[in-house]
Amino acid sequence: MQASSISELDRLPPETGGLLVVAFGSLPLVAVIDRAIGFQQPVVIGIHWVVAAIVLGGAVAVEDVSLGDVGFRRPAWVDVGYFFGTTIAALAVFVFVGPLIEGLGVPTEEATGGIGAEPDLVIGLVTAVTIGVVEEILYRGYAIERLLAYTDSAVVAGGLAWVAFVVAHTVVWPLGNLLQIAAVSVVFIAVYLRRRRLAPVVGAHVCVWVLPVLATAFG
Repeated sequence: MQASSISELDRLPPETGGLLVVAFGSLPLVAVIDRAIGFQQPVVIGIHWVVAAIVLGGAVAVEDVSLGDVGFRRPAWVDVGYFFGTTIAALAVFVFVGPLIEGLGVPTEEATGGIGAEPDLVIGLVTAVTIGVVEEILYRGYAIERLLAYTDSAVVAGGLAWVAFVVAHTVVWPLGNLLQIAAVSVVFIAVYLRRRRLAPVVGAHVCVWVLPVLATAFG
């Protein structure tokens, strides 16, 4: 990362800095509390959407930016190709890299993290969709766009978003899964920076979760 670009982070207004803290820190905090007291899954789903609404609402009402400025740009036909390519690349990481990591003795957990084991298939699918949509809004659309606005550096914006995304998952996943998540996150960030649209990465992220849930339910 370029030191000059990182120094530009001093220009972040308090409202942007605060919303970045909410975007980066809310979901891992919810995960920690959930492990301690055990929320019902619909409550977790609802909290995720509330966090996304707070961040987007703050961006529009407080920062005075449009939804298009945080990734909600109309997709083009080429984004269909990016969606399929991103999905295939992300699944390939889990399918091919996962066994290599396990072969090295690095601890891993089931890819669905218990989501596929939900007794209600609908809850499992809603959870999968929620994770894919909300995480992309917070860690890609909002975070990268706002960091780009003040650093003008894709490396800094993407790098900080990548670090925040991986660190956020340390409260849930063991090291083996984190390595896979880190690799998949690089793919998502690269595609987002290329297209500056949420549609292809949201679609791919949702598929990464939905497909294992379906496989567990019907396999």
